Amino acid sequence: MSKGTPSMGKKQKQTHFRCRRCGKHAYHIRKSRCASCGYGDTAKLRNYTWAKDH
Repeated sequence: MSKGTPSMGKKQKQTHFRCRRCGKHAYHIRKSRCASCGYGDTAKLRNYTWAKDH
């Protein structure tokens, strides 16, 4: 399969839902983990010193 226009029609799988803990659209369905707050992976909120919004 090519990488161009024909393969763009196959991009229909939904990867992220709305997170139950932070409310952002960052909960990965197959990984069962929120990319924003870490819900599903850890009880602690995901935060880093380089991130300004936490």
